[in-house]
Amino acid sequence: MALLQMRADDSDSVISSSVADTLSTKLSGRSPTLVSTDDGSVAFIRQGFPESAGVMGQTAQLRLALVVGGGGRLEQHCPLGQCLDANWSVGQFNVVIPGQVGTYRSPAVEVLGIAIDGSSLKRHRVDARRLSPLTGALHRDATISALLHAMSSTSETGLLSDKLLWACAMSILQRLVCLSTAPPVTATRPLSMDQLGSLMLFINASRDVRPSVKTMAGVLGMDETRFRRAIHAATGMAPYEFLTHHRMHWARAELSRGARVTEVAQSVGYANPSKFSAAFRRVIGKSPTEARRG
Repeated sequence: MALLQMRADDSDSVISSSVADTLSTKLSGRSPTLVSTDDGSVAFIRQGFPESAGVMGQTAQLRLALVVGGGGRLEQHCPLGQCLDANWSVGQFNVVIPGQVGTYRSPAVEVLGIAIDGSSLKRHRVDARRLSPLTGALHRDATISALLHAMSSTSETGLLSDKLLWACAMSILQRLVCLSTAPPVTATRPLSMDQLGSLMLFINASRDVRPSVKTMAGVLGMDETRFRRAIHAATGMAPYEFLTHHRMHWARAELSRGARVTEVAQSVGYANPSKFSAAFRRVIGKSPTEARRG
């Protein structure tokens, strides 16, 4: 496609204020994983961010951030563009394009991200405006997730070369173009933040039992089919996956306070500690014992 005619050997001019320089300045003192191309116009980052709010980042860059830890409510208010208000959870990414201005409020998250200089996109005939349909929602995509995780793994071993970083950036752009032009899978309205809050209150109140999908739908006054679609549209997860994620994050908090693994397992409806441990590791990425120790 004409949109993606950028190659590693095209990067022969150094930009005055590179993506890498901008990110290094903003993240000063946080010791992020930051790898950039030789000219600094494309950068990969792995970094944890505290809860924050303010003016939206760098309007001269295309940015994509995939959450790998933490999460919560993300708001982006753009007076002249699409606004975003959704629950940002692990596995979802957001997109900010050059020229997108406004304000934001973000939860505490750890992200894998990529930033591409806007002037570099223009020089190589990349029209970032074609990606604007993606800015009003959060997304899940196996291809983009795999590319970012691959960059993370290779950066840890020092093997994320200039050409590999460019190749991954171009593959991600190619995939974003496909996502921006694809018809929506469903027109279902996602659960609102108030509805998600009511659902979580119900889950907390019935923590030691496994409510049916029909029961959870009934709490929100919805039929089962509509509820399945609405919760997936809001979180990217099926009802029981959301239920498990919410309970495992509660369990992690209890374990960090010193609660015993067997007690926490029973509190979230697991009579078998080994099944609880498997579910906990699947969601949190470590065993309950490891979480309890630190």
